[in-house]
Amino acid sequence: MKPGKLKRNLIIIFSVLLIILVIILILYNVTDIFRTKRGIFFRYFAQLRDIENVLDTSSEYEEYNKTKKNVPYITNGEMKIIKSSNIADESILNKVKLILEGKTDAANEKSSNNITIKSSNKELFNVNIARDKNLYGFYANQIADGYIVLRNKNLNQLAQNMKLENADKIPNQIIPIDIQSILNTSDAEKKHISKYIKMIRDKAPDTAYSKEEKKKIEIEGQKYQTNSATLKLDKEQNANMQIILLEELTSDSVMMNFITSKCKLINLTGECTDINSLNNKMKNRIQTLKENPNAAGELSITIYEYKQKNIQTRIKLDDMLIKISHITIDNKEVVKIEIEEDHNKKTIELQKDNNGHTFKIEKEEDTIIKSAEFIYSITGTVEENNIQNHLTINIVNDIKTISFEYNDKIEFTNDIGNFKEMQDGKVAVINDYDPKYIKDFIDTVKRQINFVYINQAASIGVNLDPIFNIQ
Repeated sequence: MKPGKLKRNLIIIFSVLLIILVIILILYNVTDIFRTKRGIFFRYFAQLRDIENVLDTSSEYEEYNKTKKNVPYITNGEMKIIKSSNIADESILNKVKLILEGKTDAANEKSSNNITIKSSNKELFNVNIARDKNLYGFYANQIADGYIVLRNKNLNQLAQNMKLENADKIPNQIIPIDIQSILNTSDAEKKHISKYIKMIRDKAPDTAYSKEEKKKIEIEGQKYQTNSATLKLDKEQNANMQIILLEELTSDSVMMNFITSKCKLINLTGECTDINSLNNKMKNRIQTLKENPNAAGELSITIYEYKQKNIQTRIKLDDMLIKISHITIDNKEVVKIEIEEDHNKKTIELQKDNNGHTFKIEKEEDTIIKSAEFIYSITGTVEENNIQNHLTINIVNDIKTISFEYNDKIEFTNDIGNFKEMQDGKVAVINDYDPKYIKDFIDTVKRQINFVYINQAASIGVNLDPIFNIQ
């Protein structure tokens, strides 16, 4: 064969091989043709992390949130009832409005917000809510003749003194929840998390994985024909998997610190925020599973894929089912989490679109539905100093429904004047009360709030139930 012809043939062969390789790589990355059942499952399981996208906020909100932490500002807002049913005559309620006038200096941990509730021109209630460092208090002359103050310190002990239910779950100090801090993960932490995903992937037997095509599911009224991939572990397999993971965790200081620090950021308390306590809890769990593998329960995780995207994950542990859906409807990104157990259902739904965010939580027990929905958006910019917040709140309690609309204007300025010191006048700091008298004091305040709430509502023709049940 002539050298030129040989060279041409080699070029053709290598070109064909290269094209075949590229096609295989494309098919592998955008389809599941060459993937095992295990590979298909973990490809879409990894997409669960994408649900964080629904929490992303606009650049305007990010700038506003950053600025208000460092620059003092004045707030002028108004809330009104826009719709109601089975509560009172709507013609009465639509005259009620809440007026907010406030000033905040977050950098120096000070704020003062005066809230007035009116019906037409009649004032029903007035309260000042203030903060001074770690002191949070309110003053309403219809409730008491001085500020009632809570010190944000040693709250766990205070809760016990007040004989509150589940007092042990109250942290010593409440910290503001920062979603971004909760979601932030260092490279070292990501590496450790991927190690545990790999352990699950490798330790589960091949027979634990399955797949099924053309599975029809429905999300938010929309029907989808999907392909599913499932990881299913029986009680013994689940027990073995938990033991392997927990034994690794108890000796992994990075992951233990990661778990406890995230729990602190969402104001959890107890064993989950103390490394030694959490470590002991894990070791006890390991021992329990070794002695009784059935305690692990059966576990199945099913991923539903539609157009190469995980649109729903179902996690079933014995009688509890968790559904996590992530779809886009009419340019809205929607994440819906449903928890079903003992014929009761709880739902958390988040939506994001160009106009802002919607958050809804719903609880269904014995066919009775209770829900709260919050729809938030922001307009204006910090640069033009014309930020406005818009919030709609929809409350459902069985057959009773009510909707509120809140709007405010924010003005950033260093000229906000002085803050009235709470301790200049009469102050009742709950933390400093003798433990023997705290519960009686709180009950007295609750009774007075109930009295004012019921009587002021009655004065405009509305019959309401008490806010607090006092034993």
